Amino acid sequence: MDSVVLELCYDGWWETLENSRMEYVNGKNRAFLVGKNYLFDQLLARVYEVLQINPNDYSITMKTTLRSSNTLYRICTMPMDICDDEMVRVVLHMASDVANFGCIPIFVTTSPRVPSEGIEPHFDTETSFRANMSGPNNDEEVLPRTISLQQYYSPIHDNYDNIDDNGVTLQDVGATVFPITTSLEQRYSPYHNNVFRDNDDFHNETEGDNVCAEPSNTRFNNDGDDGGAGPSNVPSFQHEDECEDNTLVNNRGNRPIPSMVRSRRRIDPLTSVAPTLPSNMVAPSFVRSCDSDDISVGKLFAEKNEFILQLRKVAFRDKFDFKIARSTTTRFEAHCCSESCKWRIRATRCSNEQNIPWVVKRIDNVHTCHNEVLVDGRHQVRSQVVSHIIAEKYIQDKRIYTPNDIRADMQQEYGVQLTYQQAYRAREVGLEIVRGNPAESYNLLPKYSHVLTTANEGTVTHLEQDGDGNFLYYFVALGSSIKGFMQYIRPVIAVDGTHLKGLYRGSMFVATCLDGNNQLYPLAIGIMDSENNDAWEWFMMKLHGVIGDRPELVIISDRCTAIRRAVLKVFHNATHGVCFYHVKGNIKSQFRMSKALWDQFEPAFINAAKAYGHEEFKRQLKGLWMIHSGAADYLENNVGTCNWARSQFEGRRYSILTTNIAESVNAFMREPRKFPVTHLVDHFRKTLQQWFYDRKIVAESMTTRLTTWADEIVTERRTIAERMIVRPVSPHRFQVIGGGLKEGLVDLQKRTCSCRVFQLDQLVCAHAIAACLTHRVDFINLCSDFYTTESLAMAYAQPVEPVGDVADWEIPDEIQEMHVYPPVEAPPPGRRKELRIPSAGEDVDRRTVRCGRCHELGHNRKRCKNPIASTRS
Repeated sequence: MDSVVLELCYDGWWETLENSRMEYVNGKNRAFLVGKNYLFDQLLARVYEVLQINPNDYSITMKTTLRSSNTLYRICTMPMDICDDEMVRVVLHMASDVANFGCIPIFVTTSPRVPSEGIEPHFDTETSFRANMSGPNNDEEVLPRTISLQQYYSPIHDNYDNIDDNGVTLQDVGATVFPITTSLEQRYSPYHNNVFRDNDDFHNETEGDNVCAEPSNTRFNNDGDDGGAGPSNVPSFQHEDECEDNTLVNNRGNRPIPSMVRSRRRIDPLTSVAPTLPSNMVAPSFVRSCDSDDISVGKLFAEKNEFILQLRKVAFRDKFDFKIARSTTTRFEAHCCSESCKWRIRATRCSNEQNIPWVVKRIDNVHTCHNEVLVDGRHQVRSQVVSHIIAEKYIQDKRIYTPNDIRADMQQEYGVQLTYQQAYRAREVGLEIVRGNPAESYNLLPKYSHVLTTANEGTVTHLEQDGDGNFLYYFVALGSSIKGFMQYIRPVIAVDGTHLKGLYRGSMFVATCLDGNNQLYPLAIGIMDSENNDAWEWFMMKLHGVIGDRPELVIISDRCTAIRRAVLKVFHNATHGVCFYHVKGNIKSQFRMSKALWDQFEPAFINAAKAYGHEEFKRQLKGLWMIHSGAADYLENNVGTCNWARSQFEGRRYSILTTNIAESVNAFMREPRKFPVTHLVDHFRKTLQQWFYDRKIVAESMTTRLTTWADEIVTERRTIAERMIVRPVSPHRFQVIGGGLKEGLVDLQKRTCSCRVFQLDQLVCAHAIAACLTHRVDFINLCSDFYTTESLAMAYAQPVEPVGDVADWEIPDEIQEMHVYPPVEAPPPGRRKELRIPSAGEDVDRRTVRCGRCHELGHNRKRCKNPIASTRS
């Protein structure tokens, strides 16, 4: 074997320990081969070749240590210089005896050659081969130098021998000579991509260091003309190692600075070294610069994570990748992942206290690499980065932006291919950015309630917690809705509950009405940890506290026994009704009727439920008995006709026979039900804010005395009334016949009619209109005030006020100290379900199943019993 293996150690420095021993620290190493018969000049040339250093610009010194392989060879009493052929023979002899000596280290340091008359100057401080990104804060001697631009930039790599750090060809510049005062290691960088690193300007990683802030107002002069292109484009330098009290700071730990080196000052070009080319210079085509609008020198960031996130967003957008070279409590540095690229960035802060911001101190904003495409697996393709890019998509609460939409947009706008899991995680983080953390949202409820009740007069909120401060129930009714309901809305309330789809699940209770224009008029909502008897009773108690015992109050719900029990217990003067649509679903699920039988039963049941007159109802019920006696008996004796039939109901339900209005509120809250609790409540408030504004304008613009919806009904009934014959019975009572309707007896003074439409809907029927037309009575005055445009405008008269930004809230101390924790029950694992499970008997459009074996509809492969013809001949 004609060669041996040596270990090349570089990019570090020697430090003297307390016991007078020396240690080579923070170095990098690599193995290389040399011949067994090498002499000093051959070994020196081989080291230049391995490190790719230009011998004309740099001189190197080599040292080694006599340590065996089972000890720390980096620590010795005194390293030995490799300076002649004899020492090289000793090193190669030890390298050939691997068993006893192991891999022999060669410690290399570099020194720039001074462009003088061939005389090498003596340097007090040795500089490392490369300006390592994570090196120490060497105190170096500042030497006034006069060098050429070509020597200043010192490009090393073969591909860039004629290009300086600014991407300017040296032939364009020539041999312009200008004076520069700088430290050695700061100016001479053996590798062209390490110009950014300043070993003499690092802060200490220890939190207890006394570090001063660096000013950031010194920049390249980019507005000089050709005549001053030399000095005007050179960064100016300032001392930064002294605080305001002129106390010297040693940033390499807390060791005192020796008196002999206190005169040496660490100098830093406190500038952005994003190069500005003179007007007569053109950058090569392969040099590209990322947009620095988002991050510029002098920009402040409250937290380091905020700065890193912004940096990742810029890298993601501009399609390059970077690595973090140093990250401490007071300093952050990063460089491009490409070894040949000069892009660098540095940010610092003068103290590790929480209220001290981070400031961007330096940016080498030129990319000399070929990172034109950001491929899969790069560091910046993270859910957190993507989430901040797409966060604005979720500002609109109703915006549906799926993971597949995210994948498509990232592919189209940035050329990045995300997996579905990455897109889903980005979506979840983006939602949390816009809508808040689900757990913290519960803790925000007391503060939100205070601001809401302060901004909206008459608003009522209630928050219930258990003994440990965990969330139980929450109730909110806006003052605008309460005031409008008490005077201008029909006293019929539909209540319903629905499941929440957020992280902590729970249920949402809704109480809603209909205004005079037959539009949804939400009254109150409740957020519960679960739907049970106690929750419904608590909700009804709070609702009763808001509206009291209003006369002729009717509450309609499905056949939930918890709701019925709570209504009968809390509202003593109210009447409870049942949604006939839910009753129809119960019949369909309990009585398995054929399709032909159900097609006869369903219309007869609907006609019976909607019938106004007693005789009409009896006739329809008799038909139900004839179609299906079991279902008819269930309706009459189990459910009770007084609960679902309008004609048999004890109170006045007007035209509200189902809980569809409550289901409609659940429908427009479908997406918000996934939100954190406070954001969910605020979405309810924002919806009412928009509705109250729009509907008030519409009501004030109506030209008819009745609302648009009521006026259309009355107009249609008037067309029928014009063909009727009216026969007076008394001054206020009239017999009306004809018009294709059953005969009616109208009493205009009592506002009744034998058809019962007049008194149950409080809206004139065709018989009453015919009597009014004959005797010239204004039938509009006979309609209830609930249907007038004036009442509609008054119902929306009080606007719903916003709560403003969270940062501007003024919260009392007693509310500020309140803590609300999420519900006790832990969220179940797995992805949350978004589709509702249909109720029993509910009509749904189910997917048609096709068999994969016989290709017929109605069954699948497992249940297929059809014979398959053989294909064999």
